[in-house]
Amino acid sequence: MMAAKNDFLKFDYNQFNRANLFKIVSKFGDPKKLRIVYISTYQPNYTRTETLLVLMEKSQIKVTKILVGGSKLKYFRAIYNLIRHRKDCDLILVAFRGQEILPILRLVTCKPIIFDSFISIYDTLCFDRRIFRPESFIGKCLKAYDKFLCKISDVVLVDTKAHKEYFEKEFGAENVDYLYVGCNETLFKPLEINKKESGFTVFWYGYANPLQGVDIILKAAKLLENTEILFKMVGPVKKKYSKLIDSLNIKNVEFVDFIPYERLPIEINKADIFLGGHFSDRDKAKRVISGKTFQSLACKKTTIVGDGSANRELFEEGGLVHFVNMNNPQDLADKILEVKGR
Repeated sequence: MMAAKNDFLKFDYNQFNRANLFKIVSKFGDPKKLRIVYISTYQPNYTRTETLLVLMEKSQIKVTKILVGGSKLKYFRAIYNLIRHRKDCDLILVAFRGQEILPILRLVTCKPIIFDSFISIYDTLCFDRRIFRPESFIGKCLKAYDKFLCKISDVVLVDTKAHKEYFEKEFGAENVDYLYVGCNETLFKPLEINKKESGFTVFWYGYANPLQGVDIILKAAKLLENTEILFKMVGPVKKKYSKLIDSLNIKNVEFVDFIPYERLPIEINKADIFLGGHFSDRDKAKRVISGKTFQSLACKKTTIVGDGSANRELFEEGGLVHFVNMNNPQDLADKILEVKGR
């Protein structure tokens, strides 16, 4: 089940990312001469931060890193370090989860800011997580805040063309561009693995957020219960979907609460099929490509993804990539059987 070439890609996204990053940064001067400060208050090893820093390094763009995620005083440290460096920098790149601190950073400096928004908090909290109604007071405030963040940034980054178009339409932003997530290809790569488990394994991992469609995977697993197919799901699945798991009485799913990030390439390589997703029918699921999809494909693993606009803009059916209708357990189960039979 390993394709000899990247016949599943419509174009080389790594090459696209390098060219587009160079184009974006060139708006503010010579990319190889600019002094750039990269600020992240989120996890230092988060995939988006990891891939962006590697991308800038490969593009010979010099960066001063302020990585303060995990610190109790992370916001204070971020502001303090920016004040220290603001006279020595030409451009600031505020990383994912910068929504929490960007307005303060804008007050601290008048230097150009590239804001890696990555997601919309309005979309996430009102339509993805459905914590607030979009027409509620808080929903309207969240939408206004997203608009404000776009306005005070010189460039807003997202992760796909489909997501860029959403920001332009929903928030009237004219300064949005995109870079694909990608992955750490020195870590995620094909490995020679001796499988100890018998049978056929389908692997998925994640935070079990609504847009990922964990319920769809569980229902598909139930449909395949009388086959030799075993599902392995890593993350807080049992905690978040305990009622569904109990009602389905699933016998062919192994639940694992946590696996260290460094072990993920081993687990992906051990599997016969990887579920990249997303599988829910939420609009955001259609506009993004999961980071785990890039990781699986870097491992040259057969990967099933949801048939959304973002996945379609980069991938083609065949080779390693197979599309399924979103929010459709039967289609997912059928596709797993189809791929297994090849």
